[in-house]
Amino acid sequence: MRVTDLSKKLHLTTQEISRHVSRLNEVGLTYKDVDGFYHLSPYGLSIQILLEEFEFISKNSDYFVTHSLAHIRPEFVKRIGELSGSFRVDSVVDFLHNVENVIKKAEEYVCFNVDQYPVTALSSIVEALGRGIEFRIIEQEDRITGPNLVLQTSDEVQAMSRARSTPLIEQRTSDRVDVILYISEKSCVLAFPDINRDFDYRGFTTTDERPLKWCRDLFQNYWEVAEPRVYTSPTEYVRPTQMHLPKEEAHRIIVVVGHDDSRVDAQAVQDAVDNYDEVILRGTFNFGPSKVEISRSVVVKGEGREDDIPETTIYKKGWAFPFREWDCVFYIDSEDAGVTIENIQFTDFNCACIWGKRGNSLIIEDNRITLPTGYGRGITYGAFGDWVIGIHVEPHEDSLRGGVTIKGNYIDFSYRGSLWGGHVSRGGLEEDPEYRPDLFNHEYYVGLGITVWNLPGSVRIENNIVRNTNARGIAVSNNLASADVRIRNNTVVSDVYGSYLFSSPEAGAGILAQSTFNDPRSGFNVEIEDNTIKLDKLNYSGIIVLGPTTDREGADKLRGGIIRNNRIRLKNGYEGIHVRKCDDFEVADNKISGEAYYGIRISGRKRSRELDLKALNNKVEGNDMGDLRIRDPDEYSDSHVDGRMFTGSEGRSATAHMWLNAFSKDNVIEVRADETVIDEGEDNKITYIDN
Repeated sequence: MRVTDLSKKLHLTTQEISRHVSRLNEVGLTYKDVDGFYHLSPYGLSIQILLEEFEFISKNSDYFVTHSLAHIRPEFVKRIGELSGSFRVDSVVDFLHNVENVIKKAEEYVCFNVDQYPVTALSSIVEALGRGIEFRIIEQEDRITGPNLVLQTSDEVQAMSRARSTPLIEQRTSDRVDVILYISEKSCVLAFPDINRDFDYRGFTTTDERPLKWCRDLFQNYWEVAEPRVYTSPTEYVRPTQMHLPKEEAHRIIVVVGHDDSRVDAQAVQDAVDNYDEVILRGTFNFGPSKVEISRSVVVKGEGREDDIPETTIYKKGWAFPFREWDCVFYIDSEDAGVTIENIQFTDFNCACIWGKRGNSLIIEDNRITLPTGYGRGITYGAFGDWVIGIHVEPHEDSLRGGVTIKGNYIDFSYRGSLWGGHVSRGGLEEDPEYRPDLFNHEYYVGLGITVWNLPGSVRIENNIVRNTNARGIAVSNNLASADVRIRNNTVVSDVYGSYLFSSPEAGAGILAQSTFNDPRSGFNVEIEDNTIKLDKLNYSGIIVLGPTTDREGADKLRGGIIRNNRIRLKNGYEGIHVRKCDDFEVADNKISGEAYYGIRISGRKRSRELDLKALNNKVEGNDMGDLRIRDPDEYSDSHVDGRMFTGSEGRSATAHMWLNAFSKDNVIEVRADETVIDEGEDNKITYIDN
């Protein structure tokens, strides 16, 4: 504009305009072109942009005389001019009305940053949840009231429990609130605190994109540093209607506190695992007869650990026995989930504690699983007894290809901290080697600590302690040919009498691996190393690896496995290590001590249709049986001379450090000169070394 144009527009004389323009030119804010028009210089344009903040503050000076920006981060104060497109709201009634409109008109999400929960908008919040609106809420921690709501008859109280305490809304807390924000994708209402950091619910509202962006950015800044809201299940649980959660949140965390109440605890955890990426459990949870089904990727972990025992406890109660359907505490069943369960103490359950059925990967780590006794807790399999399992992984349809890790868990099915200590006897009858518990009539249970079946990929079972599981401490079977199973650094201990599962000659086994027992499988790689096994009851065996029990097409042996550097101690045991119907195993550097009929056995059986079931090409060397006393033949062993359970002739059994049965062939055996060997096989090579 020229001087005369400015004079007319500003209603000033041309002399006054000339004087002002001259001063602006002198400091470089403006310049005059050849046609006499004045323009802002680039310097002047920059100053004009920066003056926007001053303009907004100046325009609302009466508000900012009593309201403070002092506690907002400087980078947002310097952008305060972006609120220029907003409107002042000086009435509390109008402010609350605008809050309601934000919620009512939202189509995607609503975000709160508030000093206290907006109870006045409760009905709008509940209605929005029913529409599937996504909520993210930050509350001031010391202003949160009534987290453990006791529901009465009031609809408002029930609505409050549903809208505030449900884990279907992501909530976080902050130690202070510097600005109140209510934001949707369409509008925002905000208020700044007074000089005492209190709120009088007067502020600004906007629907323009530029101030909306400022509000969204400020909320996100607070969201990133806020703490996850602790969710405490209410005394009575009101399940929300169907809701949809934010789709683009990177990692959603919630803390769930147990009430030790079966009416609410399982449902609270169920809702949490359905909707959050990380669920932290605190306190004691009573699941009653219920289980929690995990159908998506999630980390579930207990909070706290003292004396290496998790402080978070989960237990079940109230089921009926006997039962014929699988049950558990946690059931993992998802198309492609990665699930972690860690640092939880499970003190009571039926059938199985953790059951992995489908998913991509599974980690079960540092949990404590104890029972006072396994009686009355197993799934009934008729003549095969009532099975109780600590950790059972049996994927369906080639699932869990991402691998399974079971690490650092403690399992005890006869926990001495219980009333009975779990050590129930049969009045001495269990000390008779001919005694077999009547599993069909529930006289005894079948305890298995860790079982892994049908896995296609990596399996790592490491650093677990398994106590008093009377059938198998660790059992892996029926895995696919692609499976790679490593069982390392575990401790298996038992001083309860065994269950003689499947009418086997061994009362129980510390670790067992088998190629297949039902569906035809072609075998898998298994390595059993650095484990400690101590079994103090009659006729237990340390480590057993088995070939197939079926000759259906596709069934095959275990081949090329490793049994190395394990420490096995038996008391009145049956055998230390048994390789049966398997080929090319390396059995090396193991220490077997205590008492047993046989130290190491290599055995097979005759061909079954097209399947050669001999034990071939196994290598046994470097094992230490110096502290193993071989049990003398006795009435029990003499009465079971059948070439499979005991060897011998004419009713007289024979025991030894090493027994290779009639269906062993081409095995390479190294023993000490003072160790006894029974070789009934074909072309086995026996080498004696100096003691």
